[in-house]
Amino acid sequence: MEALSALAGNASAVLSNAELYQRVAVERERSYAILSNIADGIVAVDREGKVVLWNEAAEAITGVPAEAALGRTPVEVLQRELTGEDDDPVGERMLPIQRGGEEVWLSLTEAVMHDPVGSVSGRIFAFRDVSAERIVDQMKSAFVSTVSHQLRAPLTSIYGFAETLLRRDILFGEAERETFLGYIASEAQRLTSIVDTLLTVARLEAGDLHVELAPTDLREVVSEVVTSVQQGADLNGHRFELRLPEEPLAASADSEKLAQILTNLLDNAVKFSPDGGTVTVEAHRRRGRVEVRVVDEGQGIPEGEREHIFSKFHRSESSGGPGGAGLGLFIARGLVTAMGGRLWVDTAEGGGSCFAFDLPLADATDRGQGGV
Repeated sequence: MEALSALAGNASAVLSNAELYQRVAVERERSYAILSNIADGIVAVDREGKVVLWNEAAEAITGVPAEAALGRTPVEVLQRELTGEDDDPVGERMLPIQRGGEEVWLSLTEAVMHDPVGSVSGRIFAFRDVSAERIVDQMKSAFVSTVSHQLRAPLTSIYGFAETLLRRDILFGEAERETFLGYIASEAQRLTSIVDTLLTVARLEAGDLHVELAPTDLREVVSEVVTSVQQGADLNGHRFELRLPEEPLAASADSEKLAQILTNLLDNAVKFSPDGGTVTVEAHRRRGRVEVRVVDEGQGIPEGEREHIFSKFHRSESSGGPGGAGLGLFIARGLVTAMGGRLWVDTAEGGGSCFAFDLPLADATDRGQGGV
């Protein structure tokens, strides 16, 4: 009986241990499954600092496969120490690493594991790639700086001319007063244009920009916009060449928004073309739609940058021209899309850039309102 009791006790202990081991194994597999499939990169190191876990997200973010990382230290793998200076780090840290030939910025958090006696038994690092967010933040900062400068210049002029007109110690003639008031009106118009641009961006992002679609003769709008741009300043000897059909070219469009698109494209063409260059504007029917092309003689846009130039806040560094707020092409594409068209850029024959957009042909009964 004593032997049977002892055997039963041993069997019970074995069963308990087996159940405990099974539960631990299940929890271990569950934890590894979660850590392996989580979107953040997870790296765990033991007390010697050797990697014991390198999940799939860590592979994707760093470009280093797990088999090349396991058993090595993070410094050996990334040429960068992940461990913070504090024994008990708190909060996120920004950390740059090299992934191939590019720099990647990580948002990193660290947790320290201790054994029962309080010694460090390992560390777990969680990180995500914030390179895109960092670029956007830099672009936003540049945008705020640029817009602040653009707002300050006309405000300074308005304030200066208004203060001058209010002086009591100088009597101005009528011609001088008209000149000063003309400058004030012109600078106020610049302010209005900047504010309208910002409002258009806000409406595009909110999806509540409405367009009034109606049959619109593109020849008339193109001619009017080109004439308006030619009468503006800073043309630096540029000339415009129009290639328009003799017959009406009716598109389903909002004439005001269409003029805004063309103004943006022509301003860019003048800005990024050499002095005295030619800007060609042509329009024609193509595959049941109306297509407009604005061709300049600038340096062109590298293929890898062509899609980015339509992003908000993007300012081309390769063109060598002056920088703006980085909103013109973003707005132009948004307006074209709202009218049921598309906007793209190609390399022009002989160099330069060709910005083109198309719109649906107008129906005789085309009247209505659209939006994005």
